[in-house]
Amino acid sequence: MTTEPETKRAKTSDDVDAMETDDKENVAMEVETKGKGGNLSGAVVRRKMRDYYKRHYPAEMLFEWLAHGNDKKHDKVDKSYPNRREFCFVLNKDDGGEIFARYQCFADAKEFHKAVNNQQPARIEFGMVCNRKPKERMSVDLKPVERELVFDIDMTDYDDVRTCCSKADICGKCWPLMTVALKILDAGLRKDFGFKHLLWVYSGRRGVHCWVSDERARKLTDETRSAVAEYFAAVKGQGRSRSVAKMSPMHPSLKRAYTDVLEKYWVETYLPNQEILTDQAKLDQVLELINDEGIREDLREEFSSSRNNSKSVERWQVIVDTVKKALQKKQGRNYKLEGNLEQIIFWHIYPRVDIEVSKHMNHLLKGPFCVHPKTGRVCVPIDPAVAEYFDPESVPTVVDLVDRNQTLDDAKETFNKTFWKAAEAENMQRLTAKTRAAKEANQSGLDF
Repeated sequence: MTTEPETKRAKTSDDVDAMETDDKENVAMEVETKGKGGNLSGAVVRRKMRDYYKRHYPAEMLFEWLAHGNDKKHDKVDKSYPNRREFCFVLNKDDGGEIFARYQCFADAKEFHKAVNNQQPARIEFGMVCNRKPKERMSVDLKPVERELVFDIDMTDYDDVRTCCSKADICGKCWPLMTVALKILDAGLRKDFGFKHLLWVYSGRRGVHCWVSDERARKLTDETRSAVAEYFAAVKGQGRSRSVAKMSPMHPSLKRAYTDVLEKYWVETYLPNQEILTDQAKLDQVLELINDEGIREDLREEFSSSRNNSKSVERWQVIVDTVKKALQKKQGRNYKLEGNLEQIIFWHIYPRVDIEVSKHMNHLLKGPFCVHPKTGRVCVPIDPAVAEYFDPESVPTVVDLVDRNQTLDDAKETFNKTFWKAAEAENMQRLTAKTRAAKEANQSGLDF
């Protein structure tokens, strides 16, 4: 049975063979212009990709990661492992469409880099490790055996809580929503699940990806992956139908998220940036989340008064004081208000994870260090310890790199420092342990 990608990519072909690189010389005649938001035009990005792949794309480094130690010269490596990884090259069509060239596999980094240079993909997606070579799918029963646990968070899922941007646009006012998501998931995956090797990557346009590369994470079944993803689904649904997990009492993981991240970002960053309580539609949205009709009406009257032109932070304090006063009453206390303030904050800024991306081994995900075709920005790693200082608008573009105005040195250092050095060391420890176990078994006369 052949595995297929999830339906998130409706344009994905079920079975498309890799095609030769089209002649793109005619693109050089197009004018180098920038699109909306300062993004590079598609023509400019395509024209620069050949040089980017030849001189800047870290194919060897990425292939080494995806081999998880099995590309080393060591007695206990699985030599077939690297060649059982699926790669997908997304290729540009002349009419502006895309071809998904799936089921590609490579014996080593040199072969991978050569294919990238030859085919010039618009982007490269990494997939599962199979029981056999993916290109043998027509003659074998191809099945996934492992794959990194991945997460995808997209800014478009926050459109109903943004006043600054919408759809694919981002800015410094709404990007902190991605910072919040990254910090909460990073803490949860490390502290609640014990994962250690997390690679966080900017998607190149409007979101972030996470690759959990621990051996235990790679071997999770689809059912277990779903359970891990659902663990972070404290907020479900869209728009007014969105629901929030019970806040009273609050689950320890939610309490940590609230205390360490949400409460601070809500008051210090989100409210001042988005001013949702001075936007009438967003104000109504917040008031509808208060579980007491009388209080809602009192607050509407309060905020409609001409004497009250406060900013969102001040208006939020009015809401807090009003709700807390109702909760402090000994007689006629409204228990529906228990945890209500926290629910409002979670409703707006708690991470919105695309669970479908996480729960299946056979789901493709764009790899790090790709160039986003719409923005020209490189999908660079993010250091979760200082994620609040990450600025997507300062990320190197393919033009910056090809014209030598910037380098990927910092991005590669972040990859190594925050992720790969520790993961690589653990790979070698695992191989060494296998060698030691084999020697001990041999000395004892046991088969190994």
